[in-house]
Amino acid sequence: MSESTEVNLGKAVSVQTILQGVQTLVLLGSIAAVFLTIGRRDATLDAQGVRITELAAITADLAKTIGSLSANDREFGARIEAILARIDRLERKN
Repeated sequence: MSESTEVNLGKAVSVQTILQGVQTLVLLGSIAAVFLTIGRRDATLDAQGVRITELAAITADLAKTIGSLSANDREFGARIEAILARIDRLERKN
């Protein structure tokens, strides 16, 4: 081989090596981007899970409050009916 052929082969190998290195970097960057995206999704899902848990607790408290109010309404209704019955008895006596 002549000296110029060896220089051309050396340049070709250098360019090939650089291209392979760039391809490797791009591949590693793509893999890192995929992991970052998955990590962000996991973090978002975790945050939404916490919010859903809070919302479930609030809903349970609201349900208990409504149940309590309904019981109080029934109790007050019964008291009012008893008072009305007593008033009716008083009016009948007069």
